Amino acid sequence: MEEVIKLAVIGSPISHSLSPKIHKIFAESLGIDISYEALHVEPVDFKESVRSLFQKGYTGLNVTLPLKLLASEFADNQSEESRLCGSANTLWKQGSAIYADSTDGRGLINDFQKQNVELKDKDVILLGSGGSARAILPSLLKKNPKRISILNRSEDKALALADKFSQSQQRIQVRSLTEKLNFKPDIVINSTSASTLKQDILLPDDIFHEEAFFYDLSYSKDPTPFVEMAISSGVRKCSDGIGMLIEQAALSFEIWTSMKPKTDSIKQNIFS
Repeated sequence: MEEVIKLAVIGSPISHSLSPKIHKIFAESLGIDISYEALHVEPVDFKESVRSLFQKGYTGLNVTLPLKLLASEFADNQSEESRLCGSANTLWKQGSAIYADSTDGRGLINDFQKQNVELKDKDVILLGSGGSARAILPSLLKKNPKRISILNRSEDKALALADKFSQSQQRIQVRSLTEKLNFKPDIVINSTSASTLKQDILLPDDIFHEEAFFYDLSYSKDPTPFVEMAISSGVRKCSDGIGMLIEQAALSFEIWTSMKPKTDSIKQNIFS
């Protein structure tokens, strides 16, 4: 009898997580036996909790807010992407060492590809400069957009993020949320928590146009406030981040099991 692969997602809060459902679907489709729990872990307990879980025989852990930075710092070995963005959402043990990767950015790119959205030579606006923005920037830059413009309430934070990726400085600029763009963006990505917190999003008047693709990293069963705002402003192609959630989960699953799950049919059923 094959041993059950023990997995979990850790974070605070965590009860809302769809990860257990997603990974269960992956395992069933591939015919393997896993357990996958959602475990509440506070930052102060992070190191002790992770050590304990791996000692108990867990194969891998997903890490969500507010623990991603701690996960990156805790690991003995980091992937290039985890090093670049300074966070990790995937941990696993190999021998006596803890390894870390960040699959968020690659998950986003995979979802873009599924939706036939190309980044090469495109004008991209990134709303927000927090951990979510930092996690996806390395993957965005690898796709060679024409330019990435960061818009954020705190200009200092946005400048610090642009400076962190100084090797690509010529493709990252910082702009004010209150000034007109005076150009038509091809892709607008919302990495702020405004949708999740049901907050108003202050945006330049000329950011909306019908040819642009608007993408919200947040997700919900119903359209997020950001997606609703884009649609009401005449944008024809919008998406929330449920596809990214599924795609980044598939990458984590493959790291732990060496098996690549199919993701095509999950999005329609995830909230059922």
